[in-house]
Amino acid sequence: MSKSGRIIDPEWHNIFRDQGGYEDKLEDALARIPIFGLLSARELDMLSRIVHIRTFTVGEVIIRRGVEQSGLYLIRTGSAHIVQRTKEGNDEIIATLYPPDLLGEFALLDSTPRSSMVSAAETSELIGFFKPDLIHILETKPDLGCKILLRLAEEMSRSLNKDYSRLREAGFPFITGDGEEAGVDPTIA
Repeated sequence: MSKSGRIIDPEWHNIFRDQGGYEDKLEDALARIPIFGLLSARELDMLSRIVHIRTFTVGEVIIRRGVEQSGLYLIRTGSAHIVQRTKEGNDEIIATLYPPDLLGEFALLDSTPRSSMVSAAETSELIGFFKPDLIHILETKPDLGCKILLRLAEEMSRSLNKDYSRLREAGFPFITGDGEEAGVDPTIA
């Protein structure tokens, strides 16, 4: 914990710092994050003292490919590129994210290494919320932690359903409960 009372993620403690001068209050930015959607104004205020603010410069790596993740980022200002390595070994931008997009929200529950790299497309401010922050909240304010976990589970379900739909639309066969393939036209098979 820092002198200001903020929880410090040991992975990032030397680079997080408060940044002022933005029109929207931090609590307002947090309120726009779906996983914090059940929180009261008082709870958002408490959360604003726990999260980490970080400014990334153009090209700076936000999330490294192959590294275990420890939490999420909300893009508050600027933008970020999602970069994947091609079969030829080249890096290719596959998407660009803008405020208020989230990066890595599943890492709050699963620390599986990232398959993509994320870098700042321009100077960008991001809000970080990490697994140690969530664990601290679960230990000290379990009702608040449960609200966050409930919304996180709902967001994960929505995301997985969206990915499932995209795969089905792309023609990937899925087996239904009755043993039939879902998403495949039986007249073609």
